[in-house]
Amino acid sequence: MILKRISSHASQIMLLLLGSGLFFLLFDQKRLLFTAFGCVAALCLHFKQVANIDLVAPIKTTEPSITIAQVSTVELAEHWETSVTSLIQSDADVISILEITPDWEMLLEQQLKDAYPYSAILTRIDILGVGIFSKIPMARVDTLTIAEVPHLRASLEVGEYADIALYSFNTNPPLFRTSLLQLRNQLSGLSAEIDAQGKACITAGNFNLDQFADEIQDFRAKARLFDSRKTMSPSLNTPTSHIFYNSDFECLTFTNLYDNASYRIGIIGEYQLKRK
Repeated sequence: MILKRISSHASQIMLLLLGSGLFFLLFDQKRLLFTAFGCVAALCLHFKQVANIDLVAPIKTTEPSITIAQVSTVELAEHWETSVTSLIQSDADVISILEITPDWEMLLEQQLKDAYPYSAILTRIDILGVGIFSKIPMARVDTLTIAEVPHLRASLEVGEYADIALYSFNTNPPLFRTSLLQLRNQLSGLSAEIDAQGKACITAGNFNLDQFADEIQDFRAKARLFDSRKTMSPSLNTPTSHIFYNSDFECLTFTNLYDNASYRIGIIGEYQLKRK
């Protein structure tokens, strides 16, 4: 577990090694210089291998697209009025909201019902409550229980595509080995479900793992998903909320979502269906 926590800050360690190499250059410490830069090169090759960074950014066409925001009530709570207003102003087609308790359910339904007339909410008193609020009709909503964790699956109608699968869920933090094993089982079961359904698919949730974690790489490989995030965060608070998509989509944009007071409240991405 200690090594996993250290590895979650691999990008910061790479920057530290790069700075150390420059320091050794000033004092003509060639052996230490080559060692530091060699480690930086190895980390860069690793990041390049596990990331899916397109050399040419996709171009927006006339094909249907969908904008999805992923937030949590924890991020909305401190300035909830301005945060919810900013959420509506983001003009996302669908909002995935995590950690919905009974109190938050009442508040969100009241605040979002005009802009987002379609909704599916799974309310819980723990952190596993989740809700999907949509401007787009939802043909069907299912609740899946994988490794004792509930997941919402909504079928969205986007243009001529009447059955786009959106998965929204939260995970328990892997603080101990048992919780890490539960998280691995959850991701293994979810990847099998996504791979079997064979539809255009987007998953949004808090995985409680950074984008380069082995469990995330295994999950993406088994479910055949791509990462929306094309950059690494220099912050010590590595992002654990992700939006993944399958080969039926192209990711046009992906950014952090901020409220009017410049507080980060989540992430948002636009996904365009590929021409068939």
